[in-house]
Amino acid sequence: MLLLAACAPAVSPSPSLTESGSAQPSLVETPFGTILPSEVESSGPSPTAGPSGTAYTVRGGDTLSSISRAWGTTVQQLQDWNASSHPSLMTDPNTLVVGWILTVATDPGTTPLPTIAPTAAPTPMASGCTAAGNRVAAGGQQTFTTVPNAGHAMALTLDMGGRLEPGLDILNLLIANKVCATIFPTGAMAQTTQGRQVMALIKAHPELFEIGNHTMHHCDLVRGGGGSPTTAPCAGVTPTADFIRSELTDAATILAQLSGQQPVPYWRPPYGSVNQAVRDAAASVGYTKTFMWDIDTIDWKPISDGGPTAQQIATKVISNARDGSNVLMHLGGYETLDALRIMIPGLRDRGFLLTSLSDLLN
Repeated sequence: MLLLAACAPAVSPSPSLTESGSAQPSLVETPFGTILPSEVESSGPSPTAGPSGTAYTVRGGDTLSSISRAWGTTVQQLQDWNASSHPSLMTDPNTLVVGWILTVATDPGTTPLPTIAPTAAPTPMASGCTAAGNRVAAGGQQTFTTVPNAGHAMALTLDMGGRLEPGLDILNLLIANKVCATIFPTGAMAQTTQGRQVMALIKAHPELFEIGNHTMHHCDLVRGGGGSPTTAPCAGVTPTADFIRSELTDAATILAQLSGQQPVPYWRPPYGSVNQAVRDAAASVGYTKTFMWDIDTIDWKPISDGGPTAQQIATKVISNARDGSNVLMHLGGYETLDALRIMIPGLRDRGFLLTSLSDLLN
């Protein structure tokens, strides 16, 4: 896969929190300063004749598989031809760097095959996913990391509890590519100016987006503390069952009003911090489906502070996805927009249906 990079301001995030034995959590997106993600335009191969063969300069979106198909060779042959100049390809063939020059043929002036042109994105009907209106009944308590018996499908889920750049661009990218997704907003962030714009876009596309409840203020419901965009409602609080119920019901009123959807029975605990007492309190107001995750993108962490690049996020998801996977991302993720540009076609190349949690459950 291709390695992309961006610049970001240096920020120190708070430590993540988790219930012992639960799926590995990710901290909520915090109101960090914004960055400009790098964008590498992808285009068809442009060969240059070399003294001993044909050379190709790596571009955005390239993989060894796509290059081998374009030039009528194999991944193994590309590795062998380029082992001396790029030895990492022998041990890490999934990582390419923009600007690398690869030998793609032993004869000078070789041209790519005419089949290199990418196929068009699926139409809405061909995408095969559904979102709002497909919600399961509350039933008994269930906690999900992956969703069993989901077939060759997976869910891209996006939390909305803090920083909201570039949330609108992310949703528009999903709309353009006909990708269903489940969004977990907090009531507090949904009420902000940017949050209302995001919620209006969700409301305008119920065929693609469904919502779950991420509580009102993003407090840690096990330990207390936390909170976004302000810590005030959470500081010094030992969450009781009544506090937990209020966090969910107060948020639900706002989310239903702004999105046109009732989030019950889906919810995601802030910071992934949950125990049985919290689940029981949530279930008492109808939130019986607790959604954790099996792939954590860590997209809330900027590159300057050791966070992942867009290519690293995409490679992690594409490589680790399995039937019923539930991917954790954030609408305010620093590299999430660029990662999705790589991730969506990469996952579809693996045959995955990208859909909502409701689709996986039905």
